[in-house]
Amino acid sequence: MSSAFLYTSPDRVFYRGPLGQPRPRVFGAAVCYVGLRGPLRWTISQAPRPGWALEGAGDVLTLPPGVGHHIAVSQGPVLCYLIEPESAALPGRFEPLAVNQPESWRERLSTLGGADLARWHAAPGPLPSGPDAELDRLLLGQPLSRRSLDARIGAVVERVRCDPALAWLAADAAAHCGLSASRFMHLFKAEVGVGWRSFRAWKRARGLLNCVHSGENLTQLALTLGYPDATHFSHAIRQVTGLRPSDIISGSRHLGVWSEIGVSPGAAS
Repeated sequence: MSSAFLYTSPDRVFYRGPLGQPRPRVFGAAVCYVGLRGPLRWTISQAPRPGWALEGAGDVLTLPPGVGHHIAVSQGPVLCYLIEPESAALPGRFEPLAVNQPESWRERLSTLGGADLARWHAAPGPLPSGPDAELDRLLLGQPLSRRSLDARIGAVVERVRCDPALAWLAADAAAHCGLSASRFMHLFKAEVGVGWRSFRAWKRARGLLNCVHSGENLTQLALTLGYPDATHFSHAIRQVTGLRPSDIISGSRHLGVWSEIGVSPGAAS
């Protein structure tokens, strides 16, 4: 088993490592969990589709954005794959390949590291390529198609993606689009699949993933990510991830981090 590993891009997050003991969490992205050595157990706050049980167990769990859930694992590490809602058109029921795959599928996920991602990043070809597309293929069977957004909403989304700490209220974003605030919020939810406030909260909290090796203390991180102080920062991160930011940073000391700009000093192979 390789060491804990994290890959981040604007559209995807791939984490493999210990789950810890998170409290209930709610991501602003679609999520796929895979238990690499033991089954998962979960409860969810609401059924994403008719017929879903509110609790269950198994090797794999997939959830659309915005579904509160509590998850635990019986043993070993987990894989957590996040898909940003504005980046991909999710099928009505997206499922990983685990159900019909041999044990080598989990072994492949268990050993995947920065060398694979670097190779995928450099690979040319007519088909969608790069780490995001290859991770989609590995977990979901094929790359997900891009979501087509209204140009006005797309411009706002891109602004937030570039600067998650941006202090924009709905009225500011609406004015940027030339819309009323109520019309903007309705259109945003219809286009992106999550509400404006949830989207903003998620993007700001997600920014912590790019700062785990920054060396900043909690107050510095809070200000970097646009929170007024460390207390608000800790509360917001815990609502989203189920973990305190101090625990995330502490648990990341031996975490290999790979992003589109390369590998962090402590990265795994």
